[in-house]
Amino acid sequence: MSILLIRANRNEVDQSALESYGVDCIVDPYLSIAKVHNPVGIARLREALIAPGNKWLVATSTNALSFFQAELKTGELQKIIQTQRDLRFAAIGAETEKQLREVGAEKVLRSSEADSQSLAKVIAETEPCPVVIPSSSIAMKSLSQTLNSRGFELIEEVIYATESVTHIPASVKQIAANQISGVLLRSPSAARAFVGFNGIVDLPVFCAGRTTATQAGVLGLTVSAVSADPSPETVALTISEYLKAHSS
Repeated sequence: MSILLIRANRNEVDQSALESYGVDCIVDPYLSIAKVHNPVGIARLREALIAPGNKWLVATSTNALSFFQAELKTGELQKIIQTQRDLRFAAIGAETEKQLREVGAEKVLRSSEADSQSLAKVIAETEPCPVVIPSSSIAMKSLSQTLNSRGFELIEEVIYATESVTHIPASVKQIAANQISGVLLRSPSAARAFVGFNGIVDLPVFCAGRTTATQAGVLGLTVSAVSADPSPETVALTISEYLKAHSS
């Protein structure tokens, strides 16, 4: 059995987790990511982080924090975190929480359900203050909309772009030939790209969260299983258990 992994990067993390359960993988990105030239936006994010008073740095994805850190001077984000005692941190999932801790964040707020809407509700329970969000060109708006409505000041800047690849992925032919056992979707954009290249196909679809599953359903895909959280370990376990239950 082969599970198709299509996100733009970090597929090797899911591949390793799945292979630990004896599940083979095919890596074939349907998405690409690239830096957005936005020096004014980067400066605005940085200035907001070093301004006096309480504020949040929110990591909505590993890519967002990585691209933001790459635009700063070497070690600058770590220095800001060390010196800004009023800076709070929030992460959308376990991977982004780990990433924030690696650059010096000691306490990281994370919702029980790893999606932007749930995270927004948790942050909204605190006193309103500025919220700094490095983001993607296709970032979900539920986080900023919820916080805006609760009186938070949003400092949000697009620093990277996510798009479908410009070539037809090799796995499209493999899917048509019934050579793939299922596909893992980790984002609404991945769901859109998958349908864009393959149409509505009769293939088990596994989603790393509710938001992605909702988008997949809207597009007409039948979702076979949704992981309780987006960590590679939980996703791999979810897929493995499904495959065992449906093996014949």
